[in-house]
Amino acid sequence: MLLKTLGKEAACRRYCKVALELEDGAYGGIARWRGAQHWVEIVVRCAFTTEYTRIRPILVQTSGGGISLKSLLAVATVMAEAADFDTGRNSRMTVETIAERIKGGERTVQRARQALKLLRVATEVLRGRLRTKDERYASWRFNDKARGWASVWALHPSKPVDKTRIIVAGSIQMAPHPRSGHFKSFSSRREVLNTKRSVDKRAASRRTGSKVEAEKAEGVRKGLLLASKWLSNPRTPVWARRHTPRGWAPALTELAAHGWTAADLNDTIDAWSKATRMAPAPKHPIAFIRWLMKQQDLAFAPHVLAQIAADQQKAERERQAAAFEADRGRYATAAPADSPGRRAAMAAVPNAAAVRRRRQIIERRAAADARAELCAKQRGAENNWGHGR
Repeated sequence: MLLKTLGKEAACRRYCKVALELEDGAYGGIARWRGAQHWVEIVVRCAFTTEYTRIRPILVQTSGGGISLKSLLAVATVMAEAADFDTGRNSRMTVETIAERIKGGERTVQRARQALKLLRVATEVLRGRLRTKDERYASWRFNDKARGWASVWALHPSKPVDKTRIIVAGSIQMAPHPRSGHFKSFSSRREVLNTKRSVDKRAASRRTGSKVEAEKAEGVRKGLLLASKWLSNPRTPVWARRHTPRGWAPALTELAAHGWTAADLNDTIDAWSKATRMAPAPKHPIAFIRWLMKQQDLAFAPHVLAQIAADQQKAERERQAAAFEADRGRYATAAPADSPGRRAAMAAVPNAAAVRRRRQIIERRAAADARAELCAKQRGAENNWGHGR
């Protein structure tokens, strides 16, 4: 009906959706999903729970930060809504549109997409790009003013890790096909046990890599021990018990390496609460502790600072006691009050009361002489005035 009324071009200009066609075989090797809800709630959630610890360093290095499960599921839900219902393919939506729908930032969407790729539950079949001049003209004819193409994603079950590839001298080689028939050969047990791969696996603990791994494992063990003691401390806040000691261990590994204790953690939290006059109730406890510890000097734990202050106070008390003993010894060796020297010194010093009385007498005499002289001058002036008349 619309074709008859508006015509093919006018109807397509109004109702057609302009999209970039993919090449044949673009989805080759990509499995189909079992539905949007299954992909979001089971595939993505399980992949995040089991693999996020592994991919987080790569995500931080490539995208500048991590991603929470809540944000990841929000982005995954929006992407699933745009995908084909049956296959999970052809999910085309710009970063700006996703950010607007989840009411978040574009950087969060970019990190979530990168996380989905690292978790092997989504594949970017076609990377978004700007449209060419001819493509823009063709889009404008259909009333499409967009200047770029959105990335095309395929949402699928988690891909298994390909362990058949072997890295030799920096290059990746595929595992060879097994031999069969007349060309089948059986390796001796000695050859199998003495391959380079087996020797590397059986390397002694004195190797550099083994030492590093042992030190890392020891740091994690100390962090786990600190987390257990902290969570069992009665002063520890309730919100800290949302996570298990194993969940807290990575965040407390560096603190344990610097000798921090459970009391130090609680003292730091109490000091921050007093300084800000706020009772901490973080939504993400581990992130809050990481942020709070970045503001501390880890080399000087609270108990170390308290010990330094106590040592300084003890040294000050010892100094004051030594000065007091020195003064007391000096006074003890001084001459008694009735010694000949003290009597001679007191005799040489004039009586202060007598000196004060003599000074007062001299001042009174000087004042009387001044008044007498002033009176004499006034009488002489009056006599001279009378004789003049």
